Amino acid sequence: MRADLFAELIFTCAIILTVGSLLLYGLIIKRLLVLIKVRHIWIFPVISGMLLAGLAVVHSYRMLIYFPLLGTAGPGDLFELIIGSLRLARLESYLLLAAGVSALIGGVSYYLASSK
Repeated sequence: MRADLFAELIFTCAIILTVGSLLLYGLIIKRLLVLIKVRHIWIFPVISGMLLAGLAVVHSYRMLIYFPLLGTAGPGDLFELIIGSLRLARLESYLLLAAGVSALIGGVSYYLASSK
């Protein structure tokens, strides 16, 4: 199997842009929290961005290491490579879920704190 490098490059760029926007969102909220005298809500978008950056690393590793090996693997190695690739895919899913929950917690916390 071969990974579509152009599609993977677009995916990685999209993740990097999302990480950048989450970090910027966190910094903007940090400055706005001074007005309502609440602290530490800004950390949730930053954590979300770091989790997404970790997702991009795991995904790139899986696409660049596992997929070429799957294309050239013999029958004895194929099962272990598939299991390893699926484990990384599960880790990607957990990282994406954690990033989404973290961003949601930050957004809801900010909404509740600013609407008092």
